[in-house]
Amino acid sequence: MSEMERYKNMYFEDCAELLKNKHSYRKHVDKFIEYLKEVGLENRPKAIDKKVVEDCIGYYRLERGELNTRSTMEAHLEALKSFYDYLSRTDKLPDIFTDYDYKDYKEAIVKKYELSEPVERGSFKCNEIIKILSATEELIEQSLEENLGVRDEERYLQRMIMRLFIKITLIAPAKRNVIGQIKRSDFEENYKILKINGIKINIPCGLSRDIIQAIRYAEGKNGKQIGKTDRFFEFIYRYKGKFMDESLNTWFLNLLRDIGYIEETNRRTYPVEPIRNGAISIMVANMVNPLLISKITGIGFSRLETQYYSTMKSEYEDYLNKNINKAIAQNEYYSFI
Repeated sequence: MSEMERYKNMYFEDCAELLKNKHSYRKHVDKFIEYLKEVGLENRPKAIDKKVVEDCIGYYRLERGELNTRSTMEAHLEALKSFYDYLSRTDKLPDIFTDYDYKDYKEAIVKKYELSEPVERGSFKCNEIIKILSATEELIEQSLEENLGVRDEERYLQRMIMRLFIKITLIAPAKRNVIGQIKRSDFEENYKILKINGIKINIPCGLSRDIIQAIRYAEGKNGKQIGKTDRFFEFIYRYKGKFMDESLNTWFLNLLRDIGYIEETNRRTYPVEPIRNGAISIMVANMVNPLLISKITGIGFSRLETQYYSTMKSEYEDYLNKNINKAIAQNEYYSFI
């Protein structure tokens, strides 16, 4: 085991409580250690500085087609800052993220590697979601009736994973990386309940069936049963390689092309976020309590109000007025006022 891997494992163990809420930190620190192995620095911790971090981002951007946006770059940096903060606090290594202007550092990386800026990704309407789900079901059913070659099997696996990801997102519109980190232990009562963001979500029968079908398929391919600590999507894809939630955008594009939803040929990916945005927008339109939406999605009230309630301001204000007055009037002292 290399020196940096040993430090990584210490960080994962000692900061386990922090990492429960910062799921992506593990992934980004893993990426960094992988890069250090690639360039022969895994046993030279004192040779690692901010320039190495910058080169790491460039490697994943230019060589691997990952870390393509400002937001993913910033997530990568935040994870490494946490890692080096731990190493510094425990007197293992000096913190390399000191004595510099963090904002200027990020801007230089964005400019150097031409990272894309965050954009509003829109949302799917209810009828579009139903169309995508129905067409996906048909494709998967067709695949089950055919003798699959290697490429066909890969595409079948992608479709199966996308079906699961879309359906889970619709009943629990959490962030992509949160759903990607779901473990077997997060499912209860034979896959009839999913615990996510601290809430127990009832799983519809159709999705429960799909989950069990996917696990049985993967168990046959992997030659072992899924364990309680196994990450659900990683286990499903394991016999084909390492699952990375960044791949979902590419697989979603493949799926949308296969079902004839889009015909563009110049696209390389299609973001999965419109699924989540669509689910949240429908919850908002159905006047679900904003506290509940915030809890399941992990989105703060201010962003919810700005991004999702702004298009229906008058309805939202009516909802607030009605429910606040109703709550006040239910107090026992109200008749004495």
